[in-house]
Amino acid sequence: MSDQERPIKACVAKRQEPSMPEVYMPAMWPVEFQQKALDWVKAWRWRRLYRRLLRLSDRQLRMRDLSRPLLQNKARMPLRQIVAEQRSAASRVRACER
Repeated sequence: MSDQERPIKACVAKRQEPSMPEVYMPAMWPVEFQQKALDWVKAWRWRRLYRRLLRLSDRQLRMRDLSRPLLQNKARMPLRQIVAEQRSAASRVRACER
């Protein structure tokens, strides 16, 4: 299939979120709490990735079109700020889907 035949998507793939179960038992975790915990783990993994990329040499970073100062800023960023950026990106995707 050529590039011209492929359908072009204007939005990023839909983010899968846990849905509210039909039957909610009192012993179940709140769905919002579970989503927040997943957001924090995801942010921690992103920051860990930035820190691992900083171990590469300048030549290896250039090969990947990355800059050391940008990675250093991302690696020092607090988790709460990464979570906020991820949530704003997710809300833009949801707005694009409408």
